[in-house]
Amino acid sequence: MDKQSDKRNTERIRIPEAKVIYRQRNRLAILERFSRPMKLYNLTKSGICFRSEKRLHPGSSLCVDIIIPGEKKLRMIGDVKWIDERMADDTCLIGAQFSAFGKGRHYNSIRSLERLRKLQEKYG
Repeated sequence: MDKQSDKRNTERIRIPEAKVIYRQRNRLAILERFSRPMKLYNLTKSGICFRSEKRLHPGSSLCVDIIIPGEKKLRMIGDVKWIDERMADDTCLIGAQFSAFGKGRHYNSIRSLERLRKLQEKYG
């Protein structure tokens, strides 16, 4: 992606060995299982890019667990913004924007925002 089409205000960070597991959030979310661990490509305070075996649709709501060696798992919620299906191994890249930070089940916690800031400092 070129700099002009990149709409993020913060620098993307890449974390070696980091993985993502995810599931869609919907009325049947309790029945949906998390994916197997997939590669995390990059991360910002506002979103994430990861590999997926499942073709998700823009607008899909997700629950994402970010797994970083030596760190506690970080759970985030957000929505799929874009999909790039050009991977040779029949996987695709998913770009998701995190939901707002605040209190309540439709928000990511303020504690999560603080952890993202610390990861930005550590790996940025």
